[in-house]
Amino acid sequence: MSGFVGHGRHDVVTADELTSVEDHLAALIDLLPRPDPIVLRLQDAMGLVLAETVTSHVSLPSFPNSAMDGYAVVAADLAGAAVDDPVHLPVIGEVVAGSAEVPSITPGRCVRIMTGAPLPVGADAVVPVETTSGDRGQIAFHRAYEAGANVRCVGEDLTPGQPLVAAGRRITPADVALLANAGETRVPCNPPPRVVVLSTGDELVPADDAPGPGMIRDGNGPMLAALVRQAGGTPFSGGIVRDDRKALMYALDSNLGHADLVVCSGGASAGTRDVLPDVIGALGEVTTAKVAMQPGMPQILGRIRDVPIVGLPGNPVSAFVSFEVFVRPALRTMQGRRDVARPRVRAVAVASMTSPPGKRSYLRVRLAHSDGRWTAAPTGAQGSHMVSSIALADGLAIVPEDVTEVPAGSQVDVQLLVD
Repeated sequence: MSGFVGHGRHDVVTADELTSVEDHLAALIDLLPRPDPIVLRLQDAMGLVLAETVTSHVSLPSFPNSAMDGYAVVAADLAGAAVDDPVHLPVIGEVVAGSAEVPSITPGRCVRIMTGAPLPVGADAVVPVETTSGDRGQIAFHRAYEAGANVRCVGEDLTPGQPLVAAGRRITPADVALLANAGETRVPCNPPPRVVVLSTGDELVPADDAPGPGMIRDGNGPMLAALVRQAGGTPFSGGIVRDDRKALMYALDSNLGHADLVVCSGGASAGTRDVLPDVIGALGEVTTAKVAMQPGMPQILGRIRDVPIVGLPGNPVSAFVSFEVFVRPALRTMQGRRDVARPRVRAVAVASMTSPPGKRSYLRVRLAHSDGRWTAAPTGAQGSHMVSSIALADGLAIVPEDVTEVPAGSQVDVQLLVD
């Protein structure tokens, strides 16, 4: 059992005991593994980061084809065409998209052609049907066209050896279209991190159970799993684990085989039942930190058999904010994503905001945009147990360590909670 000792001092935590947010995040990043790339079907790779640059093995278009519904012609035949003095050509055939046999034409003739259809041999231009007149057998052309007009040439989009999608890019629907058109059906990607989520505490019951006296429902487990999924990871629920050394050892040991990261909530503070650091240390390595932030000061980092372990505070707001500040950037780093940090905006505080000295506060706010500026209004009471305050928030107002008050009407940085 961990110690439960007071020191008879005025301050709960002194400045020399605090770790900066940046240092704690850097320590977590240093623990992270770099998962090996996996080859996935193209339809399963959407949103993942490409591990290697994919180059084209084909030309696109692979054959010359029409960009219009109209008539394939020899451009020189139309040199003297005018609105009142058209050139008349006989139609000797028709070619549609998907035609296996491509007709040929000689000067003085034309072929009816549809968009995407192969260009007839001998033709070098396509005239849109809208600029012609006449019946189906004899067509009047009312203007001249240069060679190459409305013709899609071989390789004008892609050529063999041309890079298609660069390594490090997060695959978009447009990338999927490009790769599929080039015949690339499987691509190497950085896999989604597998994250085991554990909720610790003797007081917890599953969300679908009625809590008895002194008990509460576990909201952290479902919340953290949802945050993992939102950040691009694959969550695995380890359920609720009691504040018991053997139970915690078993839960950690039995989940390491399918985890790239383990995230625990609860057991990170100084209570007599907060045994998580001791358990992690017995199985591997562990450090505890008091981070200069509010909420979320007590934090745990560890590693067991090369799997990083993150211990977050048990209060729901503290767990939520800690995930946003530390775990989300870690998960995006593991994916090789460039957008590691959430976007920020500069907003005008609607109401006064306070912060303790020496700590960086993350206050839940609701953003609005009008008259060309953002405004930020607190979502209510900011206690670390106030789940409603995070449900109403779409941003975290960041008050620096050396600021204790943000007066109404002044500006504050807000980290968005949406992408």
